[in-house]
Amino acid sequence: MHRTKTGKTLSLILSALVMWSGLLLSSANAGVISSSDMLVEQHQFENKQSVKAFFDRDDVKQQLVDMGVSPTDVDARINAMTAAELAELNANLQDAPAGAGLVGVVLTIFIVFVITDVIGATDIFPFIRPVN
Repeated sequence: MHRTKTGKTLSLILSALVMWSGLLLSSANAGVISSSDMLVEQHQFENKQSVKAFFDRDDVKQQLVDMGVSPTDVDARINAMTAAELAELNANLQDAPAGAGLVGVVLTIFIVFVITDVIGATDIFPFIRPVN
């Protein structure tokens, strides 16, 4: 009889602790997001998708591979770009005539990669030593 009473007491204490910890962990923190913040975030997402779509083209991938840049490095660099860099690159891509500015855009991207390698932000080209 003593064992059953101790087991019931222990199970009640453990049940209470589990319920109490569940209440502590289930509290959610919600904040208000303004419409302008949502629009900025949406615009940044669209810029990133547009740039990624450009670099997913087969002809662009081939030119980058010919220059020694792997598609995974390009994707990683796009993900690391700031909102301002994405907006500027997307604007340049949108302003370029279809096909005519492809070499110029790819060379611009190549130069950006070289500069980021020199300052040590990326390590795409093994032959470039960072300044650090």
